[in-house]
Amino acid sequence: MSTGLIWKEWRQNAWVFIFIVIAFVGSEATTAMNTVNLFNENYKYYQSDEFQKVNSTDQIMTGNEIKNDLSLTPYDFEGNLALFFYVFLFLGLKLTVFEKNKQMDYFTFGLPYSRKQIFWHKMLIPLVLIILVVPIIIFLRFMYIYQQIPEIYLPSVMDAFTYISSFSLLFLFSYMLAMAVGNLVGEIITASIIAIGSVISFLYMFPGALTNLVVGFKAYFAGKIIADVDGGAVMLFNALPTPILRGGMALGEFVVLIVLSIGMLVISWYAMKTASLENNGRFLMNNKFRLPILIIGSIYITICLSGHYASFEYAKLITTGQVVGLVVKMILILVASIIAFWILMYKWKTLRKH
Repeated sequence: MSTGLIWKEWRQNAWVFIFIVIAFVGSEATTAMNTVNLFNENYKYYQSDEFQKVNSTDQIMTGNEIKNDLSLTPYDFEGNLALFFYVFLFLGLKLTVFEKNKQMDYFTFGLPYSRKQIFWHKMLIPLVLIILVVPIIIFLRFMYIYQQIPEIYLPSVMDAFTYISSFSLLFLFSYMLAMAVGNLVGEIITASIIAIGSVISFLYMFPGALTNLVVGFKAYFAGKIIADVDGGAVMLFNALPTPILRGGMALGEFVVLIVLSIGMLVISWYAMKTASLENNGRFLMNNKFRLPILIIGSIYITICLSGHYASFEYAKLITTGQVVGLVVKMILILVASIIAFWILMYKWKTLRKH
């Protein structure tokens, strides 16, 4: 542990770290007060003479129905947590590609430290924020709400911890993804587009698109309608954060986020370790990544676009014509993606010169 490197990171980025903490505290405090105020208003309404009069003449609500209506889940007072997913994405880009564009890497790598030391010290403060500071702030918000609202209307403590853990993992994944992209790509606009596009496509397209393709082809080859495949599988058109934000969080999603975060960490380290300072400001910091990105990127885009816009009817058998049409569409998207990546990876510099 080098205090010199820690001080360097703090001096360069203190304003960002402080802004995140202040914004997070303000957001959580506002959410907590709004939740309590809204609950109190609803509670007073159900106790008022106005409601008693309406409830005796119109459709009568039972005591249990009133309790259910007043009861809260952690996701009923989510606040702006989803927005901070993109705040940590920006933080990862700030610590990588933003600094490259200011040529801070030349100064950093000129210090008497190994790249490994630099990499882990660059990770230290953001990880403290994500793993320690942010969960504590969310926990304090829960404590305030639990003190102000009767326990029978509140979620269980286990639900609260699940909620805190799920968002911490989302923030971790967001930051790790940005670090991986920022260490791979040397150009700030390109890196920002790739990072935001990756997040949006993965969280809102890829899992649903993959589900569509798998379930669709499985139903066709089994000669069944989609409703009869896998116990009536639901075709998904959104993904990872949706179950979390709506109150459902499966263990599998925790595992996926942890594995993806570790994967992004490995890519980030390898990209930084092998990056060439001569490529600062260019599309790729290491040209050896061109072919893997071309292959993986083309397949990824093909799955996202073809699966997301695949349309099958639940109660009807999938015809051979529909499958052939989908396969043709997948091939066309794949070919177009390969050409686009090939031009970007191998010919873009030549084209720009002309």
